[in-house]
Amino acid sequence: MLTADPEDRNGGRLPTRRGWLAPIVRTLIIFAALCAGIWFYIYGDRIIGYVDNATYAAPDPALLAVYQHFGIDPLPNVVAGRATMANYLDMLRREHCDWNAVYKFADELQKQGYRREAAKVFIAFSNKCKPSNVALSAAVKILGDLSDFDEALKISNDLIAMSPGMPGYYFQRAQIRESAKKYRDAIDDYYSVIGLTDNIAILNGTVFEGISNSYRELGQYCEAISPLQLWVSTNPDRNDTAVVHGIIKEYENKGKCASTYATGSDRFPTQGKNVILAKVSINGTDGTFIVDTGASFVAVSKVFATRAKLQVDGNNGILLQTANGVSQATHTTAATVKVGRVEASDITAVVLDNDAALGGEVDGLLGRSFLSRFDVTFGSREWRIEAKD
Repeated sequence: MLTADPEDRNGGRLPTRRGWLAPIVRTLIIFAALCAGIWFYIYGDRIIGYVDNATYAAPDPALLAVYQHFGIDPLPNVVAGRATMANYLDMLRREHCDWNAVYKFADELQKQGYRREAAKVFIAFSNKCKPSNVALSAAVKILGDLSDFDEALKISNDLIAMSPGMPGYYFQRAQIRESAKKYRDAIDDYYSVIGLTDNIAILNGTVFEGISNSYRELGQYCEAISPLQLWVSTNPDRNDTAVVHGIIKEYENKGKCASTYATGSDRFPTQGKNVILAKVSINGTDGTFIVDTGASFVAVSKVFATRAKLQVDGNNGILLQTANGVSQATHTTAATVKVGRVEASDITAVVLDNDAALGGEVDGLLGRSFLSRFDVTFGSREWRIEAKD
């Protein structure tokens, strides 16, 4: 009679014979399970969607009214039924024009991959509920990211018509236009950003870079220098870098143009007056200018622009923030600007549409596009201007 020996390694049981295939089979099973898990993670919603369609139940009529109000197709039940989305849809079912619900709903649509639908929701809110530059700006951002530049520009035009004095919306349209390779229109918008900004030193370098890059794409290398010079002048300690100098030098060579940033020093009497007048020469033509540190650009009248032979394209229209409100102007570039023994080249200038704004005896304003290249000090008897160290 056989008895089991407790000390025996198998405890009296016969050894299991798994063979050499067992580890391979086990590995394959684990690998298949991992692949199935990953596949379901990626395509699970689609499978659930198929099941949802197979067992489709018509959405609530009140929910259909929400979709119709915002001009979007009904969401799949698997998406609409998720807790967060269902909550926002329920809020909108009761109040179509609840801005908080609209904003959160559009945000959730983007998270779920329905970005164009989110843009439509924002546009519909502005058109059907309440005009909203915030909603339209959000729609422009989404459409731009989708590279639907035609629709983005259409909505951007509506946005600017709604808020014509807001520089941020011109910047948004400028970037859309640049992406759409509408470079000349982009330049106008970028310059409007500068013209509508009280202190251009706070502007992001993207504005000036956008102008320069657009001129470069048009093959106008000399014109591409001016915005870079303007960028440097807004904050030389930060912006006067070897990289910028290298780009300017490259454009000088390609355009075969010479550029002088700022040279010389001089002083002029103020005679104790609040309005300081100066004799200024632009492209070799003399005129009487008001020294205006509050003006973003050197600005001239149409008559003076003709005398100075400034190249003026009527299509290059921009907006300026002036003491009298928002005004129309045309941007150009002055080859040289001189005041006494002080000189600089490639100065951004604007030609004012309304000559009456300057008065009969004044040809223009000597603004920051020139002055900020120099150290300028004003005293009770004189004002001084000299090239920065």
